[in-house]
Amino acid sequence: MKPFNKIIILNIVFALIVSILIGALISKNYNNRINQRFDTTKEIINLKIDTFISESNSISESLTTILSNSNDEKFINQFLKDNHTRYTWIDHIYILNNKNQIVYDSKGPNYTSIEDFNQYKYHFPFTQKSTLSSKKRSLDRPKTLLLTNRLKIKNQDYTVAAEINMNSFKNEIKLIAKRFQIQVQDIDGTQIYQVGKSHKHTKTITYFYNNLPVTISITGQYSVITRVILPSIFIFLVIFLILTILTLIFKSRSDRLEHEKLIEQANNEKLRLIGTLAANTAHEIKNPLTSINGFIELTRMKYDQNQQDNHFNIITEELDRINNIVTQFLYLGKPTNLAYTNVNISQTIKDIEQFSKYELEQNNINISLSLPEEPIYAFLSEDQLKQILINLIQNSKDALTDVHNASIEIQLLKTNTKQIKLVFKDNGKGMSKEVQQKVFDPFFTTKDSGSGLGLYLSKKLIEDWDGTISVANNTEGTTFIIMIPVVKHI
Repeated sequence: MKPFNKIIILNIVFALIVSILIGALISKNYNNRINQRFDTTKEIINLKIDTFISESNSISESLTTILSNSNDEKFINQFLKDNHTRYTWIDHIYILNNKNQIVYDSKGPNYTSIEDFNQYKYHFPFTQKSTLSSKKRSLDRPKTLLLTNRLKIKNQDYTVAAEINMNSFKNEIKLIAKRFQIQVQDIDGTQIYQVGKSHKHTKTITYFYNNLPVTISITGQYSVITRVILPSIFIFLVIFLILTILTLIFKSRSDRLEHEKLIEQANNEKLRLIGTLAANTAHEIKNPLTSINGFIELTRMKYDQNQQDNHFNIITEELDRINNIVTQFLYLGKPTNLAYTNVNISQTIKDIEQFSKYELEQNNINISLSLPEEPIYAFLSEDQLKQILINLIQNSKDALTDVHNASIEIQLLKTNTKQIKLVFKDNGKGMSKEVQQKVFDPFFTTKDSGSGLGLYLSKKLIEDWDGTISVANNTEGTTFIIMIPVVKHI
């Protein structure tokens, strides 16, 4: 399997693991929020039921006091009527004695019969101590339920019966059923009523309320797909996309660096081959060149003993130029392995300044030196350093043609305990950015008769000393900066 494919698979695995972990956190948080909503809704429903029962119990407590002190049927019936009018969920209240005779009725005497009382299958208690009695009629979607409570007054048993309109309770539940569907069932599982809209994906909690024999189910929307799975998939895609982009960027950079490395290796190999070829060619040229130069001298001695014929001068100069080019080719192939010594850089610069002064004066070029008073030494080949300085001076001389107040400045500084800085500056024509980028390339030249090897060889020699050479951007002229390791002790 290719390395890139392995990386993609690792990205998928990593993104999958991270998305699963984040999905688990999202799911846990989502479940906690749903459960909190369920608990809050349950508390609200229980609070309403508690209020419903406590207010109903207050009627029973009041009747205990009234029946203990009065037997006025009209007064008691009016009290029952007032209470079933006062509480909207009570449709009818009546009282039975221990002989199952209806003795008091909110709707007047003889309105309710014992058969009406017995038609209810369950008599829902007011309190937890009350018991349920099973009768004939089943609660199939009832509109009313019968709440009963036993009272014992002056050694006589009474049963208070209240017909409860479940629609009133239903309307109370509707107020909190905006997000949930709420079902109320009797103890047989028969649905009493249901409020709230249904949802496609749901979660339900069911519980028994203590004071009423009913089961309450709260159902809320629970969409794992939209709230957990889809966000997890989105997170997976985002993480995978980010990792893939980073992988592609890394791969592109690696490929580019590898490509540049291959190009550099190819160029180095090319230069090595060119250098070898150049050195071999130079050796082959030097032998006949020496013979030609010797025969020219013999010919001149025979035909121009007084050295009056300028043609011989031209031939000699051109042969010298060819010899210089061939010598540079020899350096290109394998620079002369000269002995390294501790060289006084300041003194070497002074020697080159004296050597070039006459030629520069002939071309109206002023050269100035800025050197430290104490000598500065570097471990290198003095002949190679002189070759570099002469090459830089010759380049500046060519660039200063037709320049008014032409000048060359050489400055030597000791930047720190490890390096010295040699600044070579002229006020000539200067270089464009494009030329600066190519100036150290082999065979690159802007001169009509140049070989393009001078600066390349200078850079190569300086790098052999563990130094550097660079060309700086100037508003005018050209500045070369050479950094060379300094000798610590002499």
